[in-house]
Amino acid sequence: MKPLIFSFGLAASAVAHPVSFEGSYQLMLGGTDSMQNFELYHSYTPKTAFGLHLMRFEDERDDDLFAGLQHNWLLKRWNLPDAQASLYLGAAAGIAKQDGDPWAPAGLGFFRADYETRRIYTAFETKLVGSEDVSRGVTSASVGFAPYKAEFEQLNTWLILQFEHVSGMEDDLSIIPKIRLFKGNYFLELGCSLEGAPQVNFMVHF
Repeated sequence: MKPLIFSFGLAASAVAHPVSFEGSYQLMLGGTDSMQNFELYHSYTPKTAFGLHLMRFEDERDDDLFAGLQHNWLLKRWNLPDAQASLYLGAAAGIAKQDGDPWAPAGLGFFRADYETRRIYTAFETKLVGSEDVSRGVTSASVGFAPYKAEFEQLNTWLILQFEHVSGMEDDLSIIPKIRLFKGNYFLELGCSLEGAPQVNFMVHF
């Protein structure tokens, strides 16, 4: 069952897939020059995962850090004849700080919705971090397509256009064309915003 799950369910949404098959681990890392992200989860049931989440936000004014333990839930999955849709929710408790300030208790909230076929992909995601001194958020909407169909062990390619807003940053909205590549349990995403900021994401399931 695992190859079937990965060949369809993770075709395009792997970059932010917070729950995988039971017993697996997911390592996700990447970001831009102004935001970096590290996530390591263990899916202990088909619908729940638990792990570590680290984030860094950097701009001309502040350098904000978050570290916490996060729990993710697969709220609902619709397995349609030629498509799949999923809803995810996550919550983390940890600590956060700004440059020069002490660490303080912090929380993180996460929501994701995606829909895809073997050729079309759409997703919406929002992530909010809050503490006494830190208030950051990342919200994105993505749409993309696969120029060809490929099996799980073949090289899969997706062309994605992402609209992203990071609260507290100078630019209100970033438009990021991307290419997503995955083969088996390995995934790589490369993109660059219209302002010239590169973005790299990597994920592996094991």
